[in-house]
Amino acid sequence: MLVALASYFANSAVGAQEIAWEGGITTIYQDTDDNRAEAELTASADLFATIEQERGEWLLYIEASTSPASNGVSAFYPTVNGDAGSVLTAGGNGGVQISELNYTLFMEDGRSVMLGLIDPSAWLDRGRIANDENKHFLNGSFVNNATIAFPDYTLGGVFRVLGNDRRPEITIVVSGSDGIADTPDRSYQDLLDLNDDGRGVFLGSGASWLNDRTSWRIGAWLRNDDQNVEDNMVDDEINYGAYGVFGWQSGENAINVRAGVANSYASVADRFLAVAYQLRTRRGVLGIGVAGTRIAERFSGSGRENALDSEIYFRIPVLDDSGHITPSIQYVEVPAFDATDSAPGSSAIVAGVRFHWSF
Repeated sequence: MLVALASYFANSAVGAQEIAWEGGITTIYQDTDDNRAEAELTASADLFATIEQERGEWLLYIEASTSPASNGVSAFYPTVNGDAGSVLTAGGNGGVQISELNYTLFMEDGRSVMLGLIDPSAWLDRGRIANDENKHFLNGSFVNNATIAFPDYTLGGVFRVLGNDRRPEITIVVSGSDGIADTPDRSYQDLLDLNDDGRGVFLGSGASWLNDRTSWRIGAWLRNDDQNVEDNMVDDEINYGAYGVFGWQSGENAINVRAGVANSYASVADRFLAVAYQLRTRRGVLGIGVAGTRIAERFSGSGRENALDSEIYFRIPVLDDSGHITPSIQYVEVPAFDATDSAPGSSAIVAGVRFHWSF
């Protein structure tokens, strides 16, 4: 199926109005004061191609990443590098994959429908200054709400209605509950096995009110697949939740606030709150963020019941603004539930530097 879609994508270039390419390369070095974790260097690359047609648009997204170190910083503290291991094989090695391949049909009155291989997290819970680990905060808690059980890249559809003076922007996402990285072999073959036991549906919706200075987003989601938490099956529980995002910007200052709740009987993280601040200066962009995640009581162990993530970064433009260098410092607390056996209920200071180049 994916081969056929790729072939159609290539053939659609004939007669297309415009073909656009863009992408980027990111490298990240991080070290920590926890001597059990090794310093780590990771890299990733992204390539987007869009083909505009008379009534729609094709999107192809190719992604690659290196293998994260087995005892590296991101293995002990998974949130500190939202870009680490974005593409992995079943053996845990880095690789290259087609992450998105879809077609969007544009209709009247600002409506559109996207179908194909999609990223559900790209359409819900978005923020202006805390949404992209290659450009904004590196910590994953400032990329997406920890209570939302997003699947990885998966088959599905997105229905959107753009907002106007009379209504908010409406987004509805319907997809499989399991994405490429959620399948046993991390393969397209597994992804297409829709009859596999335990599979279900992810359904998400959101309403957005977007203004020059403020933005408001509210939404809800659910997953009806079998919930497997630390190898313990949670029977007869649908995972669901609600979220909200507030954004404000004025001049060189901007603020982002995220909050979320989820079903405490099926979700490890059942409460979430994050606050991020950004200041643009003549020399670069300063970012400061703090996020707290509560672990549901039925899953928490004898260690910390909450996770804490905080980050300070300063993004410095280079290469005529086509790239940037971003030193950062993070302080994180990981509850015993999420940590490896060698580092239960641990905390660390993580220092790093990110280089990103866009083309």
